[in-house]
Amino acid sequence: MLPSITPRTIIISDAPLAIPLKLVLLGTMSLTSKPPPKIRIEGEHCPGAVVEWYQRSASKDQRHDFDLSLKAKKHLVSLGWTFSYCDKKTRWELRYKSPSGSQQSQSKVTGGRPRRRKKPSDDEDWTLPETQVSNLVSPRSGESPAAARKVRRRSSSDNRNPRTILSWLMDNNVVAQEAWVFCRGELVKRGKLFRSGIFCHCCDSLWTLSQFQAHAGCKGQPPSASIFLEQDKRSLLDCQKQALMMIKANNNGDNDHHHENDSICSICLQGGFILLCDHCPASFHAECIGLDHVPPGDWFCPSCSCRLCNRPKCREESHLANNFIACYQCQRRFHIGCLASRGFAFLNMETDWFCNEDCHKIFLTLNNMLGKPIPVGDGNLTWTLLTSLKKSTNDNDDDGTITEMESKLNVALGIIHECFVPIIDPVFGRDIAADIMFSRYSRLPRMNFTGFYTVILERNDEVFSVANTRIYGQKLAEVPLVATRDQYRNRGMCRILMDQLEKLLVKLGVERLLLPAAPYLVETWTNSFGFAKMTHSDQYYCVGYPLANFPDTTLCHKSLKQPLMLY
Repeated sequence: MLPSITPRTIIISDAPLAIPLKLVLLGTMSLTSKPPPKIRIEGEHCPGAVVEWYQRSASKDQRHDFDLSLKAKKHLVSLGWTFSYCDKKTRWELRYKSPSGSQQSQSKVTGGRPRRRKKPSDDEDWTLPETQVSNLVSPRSGESPAAARKVRRRSSSDNRNPRTILSWLMDNNVVAQEAWVFCRGELVKRGKLFRSGIFCHCCDSLWTLSQFQAHAGCKGQPPSASIFLEQDKRSLLDCQKQALMMIKANNNGDNDHHHENDSICSICLQGGFILLCDHCPASFHAECIGLDHVPPGDWFCPSCSCRLCNRPKCREESHLANNFIACYQCQRRFHIGCLASRGFAFLNMETDWFCNEDCHKIFLTLNNMLGKPIPVGDGNLTWTLLTSLKKSTNDNDDDGTITEMESKLNVALGIIHECFVPIIDPVFGRDIAADIMFSRYSRLPRMNFTGFYTVILERNDEVFSVANTRIYGQKLAEVPLVATRDQYRNRGMCRILMDQLEKLLVKLGVERLLLPAAPYLVETWTNSFGFAKMTHSDQYYCVGYPLANFPDTTLCHKSLKQPLMLY
């Protein structure tokens, strides 16, 4: 994709007066006796914004988009462009200077129509040629212009908008862009909502929700609970709850509706001559689970067998002894009788149970991390662990933490849907990405996605990289979905996300990490991220774990064991 550009910040003019951002974006302002105001724009690699701005101008779309205009200017700065003001006698006009030294007005750069005294003819072209737009986005070295355009055209204009909770609320028609909000703390601050944040009325600055809350001197509660719409006095937290209720009413919830046996193998996801489990709806090819013949009588799949005796029925004769109990973390199943024979006390099957202390520690560590952003390197990057909690539908979420986490999961799902073609189960028609994201349960092991966590990478409330993971105790963990937004690719974001996830897994003592790789990405995962293709014998190691798998993918794995230090 596109090369990484080192951001820079330009400051033009030594005048002490700072120009409001909204006037910088318009490009002109009334001339006064004061010198030209100072311009401060920090460089950021946003090639899609320049293309979108050009396309709007070419199509005569004159809508003003605050976020798009600012991102386009940031990208020009990152490429070495500079800004200055030209005295037009009646106004200051913003001028752009390219790295080659040529100077142009704003309308020439963005493809808009310049101010003119005479009406142009109908066939007069006021837009930039497409080759010049390609230069502004800086395609990869060695890539043809046609290939560069093909890559850009894969994304719609919506895909270039920032992915934040605010943009999610706007996309669901719960709040309107440019709606007025206020926050009452030590001071009362007013501002307008945009997809990337709140534009403050008093200082003409763009703030994130937490920054706007701090700007008002408000403390003690989540930012969305202390910021209110002026029109109807709803808090942004109330707006999130409304959006979640709307989504819940429109979807089909948990996928626990599988009562008949599956028609495809749970390992290879293909049909044919398959074995049917007599306890759950799962089906398998005999060769996929290492069997050389069809066993006589009742047969139980690996997920329905006790991990201690490896049998579907306990050797103890009592009915209670044959009952299964599953570890809440690693999801391995055990007979009550087998556990009792090894010294386990009476087990309460109504509460969460862990098969060993390691699984319990993993659960507690993950639970303590939920919803807490962790700084990563420089540039305001944060890494956050999320999961869907069923209590999010209750009224017990007084502080809004669970609601905000559920909202962030919906933002993350939007990125998955943006980066992948729809992942629909061929048998049941379920949206697999949504079921994984919200950790939905099913009796069918291959459709049971309970226990999944989501990790996100974000900057200033904008989410741009996402991964889903499930940890089966210390034996292994899986990462079925990893996605980075198009405009942030080839900038090391996926590596940052995966490095942080692997550090966490190593800290928890996890031995192996698995992921299903698409054919065109196998080389990337194996050469750049240290994974290796799994052999058939390697895959037998994972039989019994309800791994998320997809058709036409290659299962890869990576050892996370730390090498022994020899002294």
